Amino acid sequence: MRYRLLATLVAASLLGTAFTEAATLAPEQRFRTLADFSGKKAGKPARDVSGLACMPAANGVQRCLLINDEGSFAQFARIAENRITPDATLPIIGGEASSDTLGQPPQGICKMPGRFAELDGEAVAYADGAFYVSGSHGCSRKKGEFRLSAFHLARIKVDAEGTATGKVELTYRLSDMLRAAGPAAPFFGRGLMDDNGLNIEGIAVTGDTLWAGLRAPSLGNRAFLVGASLKALFAPGHAPATETPRVFELPAGSNRGIRDLAPLPDGRLLALLGPAQEQALPYSLLLVDPAKPGAATPLGDLPGRGGDKAESLTVLAPDSKGLAVLIGYDGPKNGHFESYRLPIEPR
Repeated sequence: MRYRLLATLVAASLLGTAFTEAATLAPEQRFRTLADFSGKKAGKPARDVSGLACMPAANGVQRCLLINDEGSFAQFARIAENRITPDATLPIIGGEASSDTLGQPPQGICKMPGRFAELDGEAVAYADGAFYVSGSHGCSRKKGEFRLSAFHLARIKVDAEGTATGKVELTYRLSDMLRAAGPAAPFFGRGLMDDNGLNIEGIAVTGDTLWAGLRAPSLGNRAFLVGASLKALFAPGHAPATETPRVFELPAGSNRGIRDLAPLPDGRLLALLGPAQEQALPYSLLLVDPAKPGAATPLGDLPGRGGDKAESLTVLAPDSKGLAVLIGYDGPKNGHFESYRLPIEPR
């Protein structure tokens, strides 16, 4: 089935003003990490947390998967009350491309060829017994090199205890979807810092749709959300994906994009917005309803934390006080996770 390109979510006038009067949210509490998450270098704690997704709570515990953007592995974790316990690591890719990867590698992009290196893992999601991990699908930041290792989407099936079952599935087909992503498509394979090049920083899964939130391009106060069919992304074989993705244009403000995504149980999405490159701009939360184009609600700004970057957004198990989310940061050791209570009405 071919998807049709969806209309812009809001009028152009709203795009320029959606966040000019946003309130600043206050953190509810700091979460304690009971051990170090693994960093890129052996024995060093992670300081580059970029995503955390969790299974629904069971017996007061959420089983989760964390990704950081400087390695080629993910790491399991458990959340109970305000405590985070890191668990085992899981390799996502090896030291070279695998012939088992579905689809075809993208070609003819970026400024120059580069080596197969780290995953550049930027996003993680959970749905229906599987975690999903995405590389940035962008050229390297400093030199604009093409590194095939960053153009993978992985699926990790898990049991009820959050333990991986079977082999990690890899696909290149998200690149095919990005090449067809409406106004964002011409920016695929261009440099993030000098050319507003396409870069994934958040993913979420609802039903059969994997939503990719783009940090860039940022165009006319708009950020982009790209929806791709899981069935097409992980179809057997090496044929490229031919479906046309769904594309939403979100009101993000000038030079801002999506830094992470998290699904709500009712099918709506929370988007963490932030600078498209390295601009000195606030990070904010936005409520998005994919079923109702035009329904995008600003929830407020996060307080500034110096040079720390808000990169991770996770919905916590609901309690008697309502909905809370966990924000993690790139920069401080182990993500410096803290929770925020959000005033979201039922759908």
